[in-house]
Amino acid sequence: MPVPTGNRASQPHLTETSLPFPPLTEQHILNCTFSSWYNNFRRVSIKSKIIKPLPEEFVEYLHADGVFLPEQNYLEGSHLREISDNDDDDFNANETDIDEDDENQPLPSFPDLEQQIWDIIDEFDGSVFPKLNWSSPRDATWISATNTLKCNSPSDIFLLLKSSDFIAHDLDHAFDDCYYDNQSDSRRHRPNEFELVLRKWYDVAPSMEFRCFVKEEELVAISQRDVNYYSFLNDIKEELETKIIQFFETHIQNKFFNRDYVFDVYVTRNRERVWLIDFNPFGPMTDGLMYTWEEILTATGPPSFRLITSQTEASQSRSRPFAVNRYPREIFDLSQGQTIAEFAEQFQRELAIAVSSSDEEENDNEDNV
Repeated sequence: MPVPTGNRASQPHLTETSLPFPPLTEQHILNCTFSSWYNNFRRVSIKSKIIKPLPEEFVEYLHADGVFLPEQNYLEGSHLREISDNDDDDFNANETDIDEDDENQPLPSFPDLEQQIWDIIDEFDGSVFPKLNWSSPRDATWISATNTLKCNSPSDIFLLLKSSDFIAHDLDHAFDDCYYDNQSDSRRHRPNEFELVLRKWYDVAPSMEFRCFVKEEELVAISQRDVNYYSFLNDIKEELETKIIQFFETHIQNKFFNRDYVFDVYVTRNRERVWLIDFNPFGPMTDGLMYTWEEILTATGPPSFRLITSQTEASQSRSRPFAVNRYPREIFDLSQGQTIAEFAEQFQRELAIAVSSSDEEENDNEDNV
């Protein structure tokens, strides 16, 4: 249940908060919690394991300011020794190195949780991708070595969770948009328990992910989820639409707890199977992608299906996903999709130009004194 990034295919005529959404209750939000629906749909979803409840100490760690990893040298080092054939004395010695300056500020440690994570990683052939109750840290992939959600160790998982605004939203703001009959009613700020979901990693094609909007148990809209241009999608649009509608009618319709909801699917590259990825609340906290929420709320008849139809449309429809969650705007504007090496070279060049311009201004000021 990611927070909206603020970009849309077109601007709505009404603000999202003023649109006539169906009342969204706390129970509607809780129904979208992964553990609430997974067992009912596991046959059509990706293999997953749930660690629940998460220790409150770990939740506090996720809340803590700054991006830092808990103390995990011993456990992670032990696991590495089990899977590595090239141990050496230097590695073993470095495992127990402790910075004396940090002795008075011990890092948090979660050995039991780490062991559970390692067990699941091993069961899922070495790689998983994480999420909490509702959201995956998709906005934090920039900090990953692979620029994906693929995780091979607890530290990979912790780093993504600590760097994600979506995870922060799960922790503190999941119920912000709920409707209450009485303004004096007590308001929920967090679930009773947090859960860590580890899903088996598959190298999926982002082009084949789609978001589906259901209003009063009727599928009203389907959107391409990765809003880049893929020319082949238009050639198979009719086939994709048919398969997604059939999947909805066979496996989803009248089987989820809510009557209004959003669900994400993945169609395999050979287009033989459709997999359920997630359920999301039917509300402004869920990204409408290629639709405005005004369009979704007023949609009638057979579902519409929108794809990016050209590179021009892809460039104009919205900015790079999650850019605002990543790093300073100046850095984003400068990078323009370059590799790290190319970006570093340009950054140094721009820095040198800025320094040179500053020096020239200072010299001009001195001459005018």
